[in-house]
Amino acid sequence: MFASHAFLVLFSYQIVKALREAFMLTKFSAEVRAYAVAVIALVLMLLVPVYGAVRRRLDGARLLKAVTLFFAATMLLFAAAAWAQFSIAFVFFVWVSIYGVMIASQLWAFAADTFNLKSGQRLFPVIMVGANLGALAGAKCAQLAVAALTPVGLMLVATLALLATMALPGLEGEAVPDGSRAIAAEHGKPVPRLLGGIGLVLRDSYLRMIALLVVLLNWINTTGEFILADFVQRDAARQAAASGGALDPGTIIAAFYGNFQFWVTLVGLFIQLFLVARIYRVFGVRGALLIHPAVVAIGYGLLALSPMLGGFVPIFTLLRLVKIAENATDYSLMNTTRHALFLPVDRDAKYEGKTAIDTFFWRFGDLIQAGVVFAGINWFGWSAPTFAGLNLLLALVWVGLAAMIGREFGRKARECVFNVAPEAHRPIGDADYCPGKRFEYAVAEDAFVDADPGDVLYLSARLSDGSPLPGWLRFDEKLYRFEGYPPEGCTTGFTVIVVASDVDGLTASSSFELRAVGESRS
Repeated sequence: MFASHAFLVLFSYQIVKALREAFMLTKFSAEVRAYAVAVIALVLMLLVPVYGAVRRRLDGARLLKAVTLFFAATMLLFAAAAWAQFSIAFVFFVWVSIYGVMIASQLWAFAADTFNLKSGQRLFPVIMVGANLGALAGAKCAQLAVAALTPVGLMLVATLALLATMALPGLEGEAVPDGSRAIAAEHGKPVPRLLGGIGLVLRDSYLRMIALLVVLLNWINTTGEFILADFVQRDAARQAAASGGALDPGTIIAAFYGNFQFWVTLVGLFIQLFLVARIYRVFGVRGALLIHPAVVAIGYGLLALSPMLGGFVPIFTLLRLVKIAENATDYSLMNTTRHALFLPVDRDAKYEGKTAIDTFFWRFGDLIQAGVVFAGINWFGWSAPTFAGLNLLLALVWVGLAAMIGREFGRKARECVFNVAPEAHRPIGDADYCPGKRFEYAVAEDAFVDADPGDVLYLSARLSDGSPLPGWLRFDEKLYRFEGYPPEGCTTGFTVIVVASDVDGLTASSSFELRAVGESRS
């Protein structure tokens, strides 16, 4: 259910996000767009304390429903204003930016409040798959349907998708088994009344570090978005002029961003489906924190060096590829990891602290970026490679900060859950195989147990000397089953060791003998 909820939220957001760009860039320049982003931080400085007052009266599923209903209602108002041909570009841009961070923050705060640490680390990647699928569908819908439905029609589609989530929060909470439910303190440090979650973040060192990470992340990303928007706007004007007025710049821009977001989400979905869970299993949350800044540093390093490449790769093409890699990693691995950072904190931090970070501090990065863009363009005459060089330096700072947050997360996780190693519960019996005949052997599901609530065990198999299983024998980790076709004349017996690992890497093992018996019959 959480994955379906995330699907609908991101489907709705990606539609209005594409419209946001089209409305803004057909009325204003990319530079004005950068300044408009800064206004969002000022609005959120007022909105976050109001949210805190609402949160003290509503909580959990009721809070999520109230926030959802507010944004659905305001989206209908914008649709009516657009239908009446009012100029909504600037205000709609600000609203969509707030909507995107606020509604997603509520969903993930509710998820962090619902699942315990072990279950959250295991299930958050699955929920993010739903979010990526929704973003993929929403981006493609914006690209293909904008001409047929018009922007007003797309806004109505986005509203319906958002309203469809209203029935889910209560069902989601009830569906979580007891062993996976969160057990978190209701309150930590008192939440300041005046600044709400903003004050809570400023007084807590762990939340401050996350807030700084978010500021850096969004400063870098928004600067990259400014560079991209500038290229897109100029390319749309060129195409419209070359067509003799047959093509509309707004339609070209909407189609570009729809296609761009489609590829961002497709790559992000691939990362989410095939890499995130494996990264968590091998490196944990601490290791996952370092991957996104590394990708960003490499990408903007290439852009900063682009003048030295002699035009070997067109800068617009290179910029598009860099932004796809940056945003795809952000929307998949980094998003999952940012939300997981709130699993070991109290409920005030999960709701008010997280909302302040995901909204005000997120957009505070935009505020800094707007000032840097203004100074870079008007005072120093910076080019795109120069802005990319600045992003490279910021990404290196980000790497160091991510390492510090990872250490603090590990400490909090140890305080939240005393990790118990898995145990070999039921001995695995010896087995026989017959050369030339198919072999199947299942390991009992209760062969290993783990006392930690919400923990999941991953099984692997090898020979007793540490070498891999023989080529004819395969172990299915999901079904706990050995299978294969031993060749004719194979009479070798050997010892197999089955190893069970939990989310934190603690292990238990059990062994059994596999013997060759009998002869094959034709």
